[in-house]
Amino acid sequence: MNKINVNNFDFLRVVFATTVALSHLIELSNVNELKIFSSIFNTRLAIDGFFIISGFLIAKSYQNTTSTKQYILRRIKRIVPAYAVVIILSALCFSLISSMSTSSYFTNPQFYTYLLANLSFQNYIEPCLPGVFQNNIICAVNGALWTIKIEEAFYLLIPLFYWLINKKRINIYVLSSIIFIVSVVYFSYFVNINMYRIAKQLPGALAFFVTGIMLYHKFSFFNKWKHHIIVPCLFLFILEYVYFETYLLKPATFGFMIFYIAYNFKFLNNFGKYGDFTYGIYIYHFPLIQTFVYLGLFNNLNPYVASFITLTITLILSVISWYFIELPNLSDSRKSRHKNLFNTSK
Repeated sequence: MNKINVNNFDFLRVVFATTVALSHLIELSNVNELKIFSSIFNTRLAIDGFFIISGFLIAKSYQNTTSTKQYILRRIKRIVPAYAVVIILSALCFSLISSMSTSSYFTNPQFYTYLLANLSFQNYIEPCLPGVFQNNIICAVNGALWTIKIEEAFYLLIPLFYWLINKKRINIYVLSSIIFIVSVVYFSYFVNINMYRIAKQLPGALAFFVTGIMLYHKFSFFNKWKHHIIVPCLFLFILEYVYFETYLLKPATFGFMIFYIAYNFKFLNNFGKYGDFTYGIYIYHFPLIQTFVYLGLFNNLNPYVASFITLTITLILSVISWYFIELPNLSDSRKSRHKNLFNTSK
């Protein structure tokens, strides 16, 4: 098997998705017993990690497809079905807990704005449903979905990236460096003027994505020298991220840390043998937490028990989503890889 395909990305993505879910659980439940753990679960690092892995895997996916049309179709099939399900089910099911009557709920313009905005990945236009979660900390039905539009933008930018390299003869290292610098400057500028919501959008997130692309293209080099690179990389990451709280080298240093974990610790190689539940964990946890907050679960039960119930149901929904929504829409080659991974790990 190709060395590049034997990795721990499935493990890392589950860790990142669970980190985001736990962070949102602590924030949305607003329970003092859980707040003491808020500093442990760093949502920002988890999302940055997703972007880095995405750059690596999407570059690989694009290089392995025969046409741009095939590539885009595969991306749509991977993201859209489960995404559409969570949006539509949320819109329909939350009519049951809305403060409005059923007829008022389904005739309210906000209901249709929510559907149109969220199904087109523009969640920021209307994150709430009429009369739903009004007494929660926020009324947003699924606040985690803001990153999906960035992922979609990454998918669309990849063909343009390779078109500039292959057709316009722009050196890949020059182009990647330009993208990295523009992204870092953009992010740093808006953070410095306290506009983090804008900073984390495009092009601020591109530095992580292009880091993943370069880790893929220079795989042999980084894999060969990984044990030599990791020490100075860790030093620079800690120095910048912890002590100086800057962003200049973070995408590169954090990116290599992820690469190092992905291509070491062989006992984690088969972590995804039963399925890739990452996407499900990511898109289902937020509305589930919001529902349990609305129902008073975190106040009426021990918060640790409530958290366990919430995460367990999230995982169950993710497993169902994988086998009945996501897996059937994957390409035959992807299904085959999953089947082979499952069989060889028995």
